Amino acid sequence: MEVKGVAFLARQQMMAQSHGEATWKSFLTDFAKKEPFFANPIMPVTRMPVEAFLRLNEELLTRFYGGNQSAWWQFGIKSAEYALSQGQLKTMFSQGDLRRFLLFTPGIWKGYFTAGDLSVNPGQDSTDLSITNVPRPHVYFELSVMGFAHGGLNYLGAKNLSHQVIKGYTKGDKDVLYRFNVS
Repeated sequence: MEVKGVAFLARQQMMAQSHGEATWKSFLTDFAKKEPFFANPIMPVTRMPVEAFLRLNEELLTRFYGGNQSAWWQFGIKSAEYALSQGQLKTMFSQGDLRRFLLFTPGIWKGYFTAGDLSVNPGQDSTDLSITNVPRPHVYFELSVMGFAHGGLNYLGAKNLSHQVIKGYTKGDKDVLYRFNVS
């Protein structure tokens, strides 16, 4: 499994905005000494080894967020807000496009990761999102991707937004299944 460079670039932009450019560059320089892959320029189409990408996100969590995994959920929320307000999804969705946004999320997964599946199962009162077939299951994938879905729904005007974790890497399961309830 590989992660596309666009995922790194999004994280880089977020970290530089929230912690400052100098702090980010210092962190990345230090991290590249442990993980040489990050000593080279990363382009949107660069394919990163999943292990290197996960180590980067684990180090970010330790260094900047006290090891609190809920930061990965916040990464997802912030990524959705950025994508919908000024990024690549800005012109694709309007307020209230909740169902269409959820149906589009498998394409977002494929835009970032070369393996695994994100699927959507819309129901009458809820929509299920599941992550399956990931060769390297990791809590990062669950929290950042489901956080993205939550953030996108919220940004697009979901009322009474809630979710249930049916299965998850956070629970020790081999797959992820979240049920999103919106009105």
